[in-house]
Amino acid sequence: MATGFPASYRAVWSHVIHEGHEGADAALTVWMVVPHRHPSRRLRHFSAPYNLDNMVAYDLLAAHYDAVTGDSATDTAFIVGLIKHARGRAVTLLDVACGTGGVIAPLAARYQVSGLDISAGMLAVAREKLPEGTPLYLADMTSFELNTAFDAVVCVYHGINHLLDFSDWESFFDCAYRHLNDGGVLIFDTITIDGLKMMARIPQTVQQFGDNYLLIRVRGSGKVVFDWDIEVFELQPSGRYTLLTEVIRTASFPRERIRKALGERFSNITTIDSDGGVVNGDGENRTWFACTKPGREGPSRSPGGPVSGRHGVT
Repeated sequence: MATGFPASYRAVWSHVIHEGHEGADAALTVWMVVPHRHPSRRLRHFSAPYNLDNMVAYDLLAAHYDAVTGDSATDTAFIVGLIKHARGRAVTLLDVACGTGGVIAPLAARYQVSGLDISAGMLAVAREKLPEGTPLYLADMTSFELNTAFDAVVCVYHGINHLLDFSDWESFFDCAYRHLNDGGVLIFDTITIDGLKMMARIPQTVQQFGDNYLLIRVRGSGKVVFDWDIEVFELQPSGRYTLLTEVIRTASFPRERIRKALGERFSNITTIDSDGGVVNGDGENRTWFACTKPGREGPSRSPGGPVSGRHGVT
């Protein structure tokens, strides 16, 4: 998951910032470049609950994911800094919604890493990057039960934004709590509502990767839900293009609501922007959260009970 193409937000966002509103003109260029194409494949509209059966599109798009998202070195270094500040020395790390392993592959040199994702196709790509024997779990991020604990749990590239109901965000927080050692750190980032609104004001963004093209348009579908209309023009050996299309839904919620839910489970909650500054309002486009599971001497909470979500090791 580092989830479908909305997780490539960092690459698309860079394009928007530098190219402004030229996306619509670029889209016309794409149609001129690819005038002959095979019939399109319409992928599933992801308005249904987040679960394993609804993630077929991520499997189909897994081969393109790394080409679109680009280098993760900056974000990886940022995560390492957050872990050091919150935890000090950490040994084990779980990446939830790990996608193709763009984050945990470089982190494997520092930590004993594990990955979890709802897409088997994404995990297959991740497997090729990681040390032999690295645990990779096919599971739902709202109901996983791995029977092990970690010093750090991370969920980056806005994986949590794929959960449309806040109750599912809380279920993820509960899962992270149960899978952290005492004093362990949870780190995740979100696209904020303001960030999604800004993306929705852009007519369309276009990105070329190799001989293929990615077109994204974001539109509001309620107060906190936004639809990502995605088109991928995939070059075939025949020289013609196949068009892959899908609509992926994401949601975001106010910072204080997130902090309140975290405060019912964790301590030392910090909100940080991408430059490392402390966030005090909702005006940022991307916000990081870092918090720790209290030690045995601190306040205790046992959120939820055992769950029976589908999971497996690949």
